[in-house]
Amino acid sequence: AREERRIREEEEAARLEERKKNKYKFAPVRDKAEYCELYFFTNDGLAEAESLNPAADDEALTLLKSDNGQHVWVPASSTRDKSAVIRDEDLTWEQFGEAAIRLINAMRENEWPEDRVKMHVDFWTALETHPWRRSPLAHLKRALLLYQ
Repeated sequence: AREERRIREEEEAARLEERKKNKYKFAPVRDKAEYCELYFFTNDGLAEAESLNPAADDEALTLLKSDNGQHVWVPASSTRDKSAVIRDEDLTWEQFGEAAIRLINAMRENEWPEDRVKMHVDFWTALETHPWRRSPLAHLKRALLLYQ
């Protein structure tokens, strides 16, 4: 019995060590991944986020007319104007630069695997250093933003 307990403890210690060494292998899988526009990492996006009071927004209700003509109460946060969000391909180069740096920092702060962070850094560096980026022709610069 003592030997069996020692073996179980050793196996558990080995499992914990494996989980510790390979934490991304054992990370929980999200049911639904959501894309986050780079806009939310720009100066404008951050200023907009700072101006919101999530506690108040979560509790506030607003009256809306539904498709069938009835009025219903819905959370005010769900009625926020989404059209103010700038799509990635419509960002300016300045906004792209603001967002890329902040997103890389957020990835590291949230313990993204370093190879994934490096992949983004390498890709965005390639865009920033591409000859078209310094071209006087606006459509070439725009093509790079569309590509990202």
